[in-house]
Amino acid sequence: MITIVTDTSVGYSRAEAESRNIRLVSLAYLISGIPYSEQPRGENGNFAEKMRGKHLKTSQPAPFAFSRIFEELTQNGGEVLCITLSSALSGTYSSAVKAAEPFGKSVRVINSGTVNGGLHLLVDEAVNMLVGGLTLEEICNNLEGIKSKIGTVFTVESLEPLKKGGRLVASKSANTTLNTRPILTLVDSIQFVSNVRGIKPRIDALVSAVPDSARRIFLMKSEGADTTRVESALSARFPHVKIHLRTVGPVLTVHVGEGAIGISYIGR
Repeated sequence: MITIVTDTSVGYSRAEAESRNIRLVSLAYLISGIPYSEQPRGENGNFAEKMRGKHLKTSQPAPFAFSRIFEELTQNGGEVLCITLSSALSGTYSSAVKAAEPFGKSVRVINSGTVNGGLHLLVDEAVNMLVGGLTLEEICNNLEGIKSKIGTVFTVESLEPLKKGGRLVASKSANTTLNTRPILTLVDSIQFVSNVRGIKPRIDALVSAVPDSARRIFLMKSEGADTTRVESALSARFPHVKIHLRTVGPVLTVHVGEGAIGISYIGR
């Protein structure tokens, strides 16, 4: 039996994870030095309110958080496919790889190169292949090709959270002065695309970054963002694609701040 393991940045609710037989490993965040464990979507309380004006940090899981699950799942010949958020954003992938070493080929760890909606899309593809009866090796090989079809574009109200966490490449080019906001992409790491001035150009830039081949789309936001107009623009451009709405959890909010909007997609 193959079981999929991922981290809580995937944004699954508990019901979604259980329906897919997926095990979640919690990421951690600190508010003014007080540690919290990220829970499945909808179970993190009023974290945004607690975060305002406080010193914030995130923390990767220790290898033990993965190894105890790997040990449980590999008993009696079980196999594990572990898919983590991008290694460029967190040491979670490294922790999982270290934890997997004693288990040999029974545990495979995949660096998704993405997070949240993008990670959700990739894990769902793995679930579909698992249901289809593919072997662990076959699923891993296929996921490497699927990763190139997944993309994320987003914008933030402030660059400070990304700068503090060291997650933004070429940050000198991006700015949030006056009514200007940056357009950023995530493919393994965060990259600056352009600066746009005004709400409509910002929406247009986000929506136009989604390729015509998109077959599933996630529209994500952090606390305080209004995605109504972005959703309308996406629905108009992709009338036959369901737009999944998602409010991101505390760990991602630490790095993008309030008011952030993002779109993740997978192409055909």
